[in-house]
Order: sequence, then C-alpha cells, then structure tokens
Amino acid sequence: MRKHIIPISGKDSLATAILMKSLKPELDFIYIFNPTNAELPDVFKWLGNVSDYLGKKIHYVGKDLNRIIENNNYYLPSPRARYCTRQSKIEPFVNYLSGEECQVYFGIRADEERQGFNNTLSPNITPVYPLVEYGIDLKGVLSIINKAGLKPPQFFWNRLYNAVLERLCVSNLEFIPEFEFDQLFAGRSRANCYYCFNQRIYEYVWLLETYPELYQNAELMEYKGGESVKIDSNNNIVSTYGFTWKTGYSFKNIRLKKDYYFNKHVNKTCSIIAKKYLQKSLFEDIETEYFLDILSVKSCGLLCGK
Repeated sequence: MRKHIIPISGKDSLATAILMKSLKPELDFIYIFNPTNAELPDVFKWLGNVSDYLGKKIHYVGKDLNRIIENNNYYLPSPRARYCTRQSKIEPFVNYLSGEECQVYFGIRADEERQGFNNTLSPNITPVYPLVEYGIDLKGVLSIINKAGLKPPQFFWNRLYNAVLERLCVSNLEFIPEFEFDQLFAGRSRANCYYCFNQRIYEYVWLLETYPELYQNAELMEYKGGESVKIDSNNNIVSTYGFTWKTGYSFKNIRLKKDYYFNKHVNKTCSIIAKKYLQKSLFEDIETEYFLDILSVKSCGLLCGK
C-alpha cells in the first residue's frame, strides 16, 4: 500500500498537513520533521503543539549537522557548498522511505514560483503540492494556521520593539497587520538552523543576545574552519582566506559591532513603518531587497523551515 508522507518544517508545510487531514481523513498520514541538532528550543515546543493538534506522533528523521560539519573539517556550508540540507535532511529522509512507493505532500504555495522536489534519483517518491492544487496563497496559509492556533515560533525581539516605539515616538503599533508585525519584530525570519548562512546580520545579533551559548558554538565552529591557504604550482602561498558563516562577516566582528548592527536594523525597521503606515520619510531610504526580505519568510529548501 502506498504511504502518504507530510514533512513539516514551517507554516506552509503545516498548512498542508492541516488541509490534507481535513480533506482526506481516511488516509493514514505519516508526519515527519527533519532535525539537524541546530534548531532552537522554540521549534520543538511548537512541534509538540502541532503533534497534539494532528493527533499523531511526528517522526524525527535527520542527521546531526554539527557532526557532519566536524567530519568535513569545519568546511562551513555556504550558497556554493550547500551540503547541509542534503546530508542532514534529504538523504536521511530518502533512506527512511527505503525505496517504498509513497506520495509526499510538500508545502509550495500557489503564489510562489518555486522548484518542486526532484525525484529523478528517487522515483519511488511522487511529489504532491496541495496548496498549489487548491490555489492557497500566503494569506490562505496564515488563515489556516491561525485558525488552528499553531503559528510557528515568532522569535519576537522585545528590545527591537521597544527601540522602534521610542524612535517613532508612538505608544503602540497595533495598526500593523499581524503577519507583517510578526515579521518586522522577529529576531529571525526562519525556523531552521540557528547558524544558517541565509540569515541577515541582525538575525545573528538576535542570536547573540538571546542564545549566547549557541552563538559561541557557531563562532567556535567558524574559528575551527580557520584559514585556508592557496598554493600555486611552485608551492608558493598566493593567498589566504577564512571561512565564515556569512560571506564578508565573521562572528567575532559581529560580536564586536553588535550595537552598530542593532541600531542599523532599528533605523531600517522604523523607515519601513514610517513610509508604509505613517506616510512620512525617516532616517534613510529603504533598500528594495531589504524591504522584501524582512517581510518574507525565507527557507533553504522544501525541508527547511518551509
């Protein structure tokens, strides 16, 4: 009998699970989360609530990414060396299925232009995209998870919120729609690995303030990556370069300049709110890329915070 699998990692995949439970109650869905041992405690608390709502156990299928990085001699994952998701999530997931015929329901929304699951190497997996099939966009996803009371961790940054109130000289920001408020004042924009290279600098500052021991661990891994030496054909050293989680920034530098990066983010957030909701300009122009990023939820792939 073909299995029906729903990987849950974020708001879109959760909405997929809730939708399919409602539409196909006769199917025995198997729910999976792919842990990397680099998630924050908030994520597992949320997963516990999700499991209670769905009335079924969520199976944890993944590999320790910290150990994987260690075995790679601390060659850190990056946009060019994206082995992290493949080795810690995708390969364990495919192995778990053991070549059995199954349908896997992925959380790609109807308003996204996003590549689906490539089953060339896993023909036993038939990918299904219910949100696309039923025309459910971001607004629909938020409606589904809010109705269930199961929003993913918000990582609310209280210090940022208070700084913005003070800078804008307002007593509250209740006029901002819920989803945008959540994103504007989130310390991180995704629920996956705390040291993910896809993060913006302010997210690392939040990590440093909120989970200093995890920041220290990521900083140590960066240090152990050390400097790589490039040698030419005559055995002469031609250049050296260090590996960092974020290209062009080191965790040591971010730690030293955390107040600068925090204040920069406060100014950006104030500028977004002032222009979009108060119809006036403050501080500096908003970069289009920054504006889109802060009001969206990014992920590394279909099994990462999606």
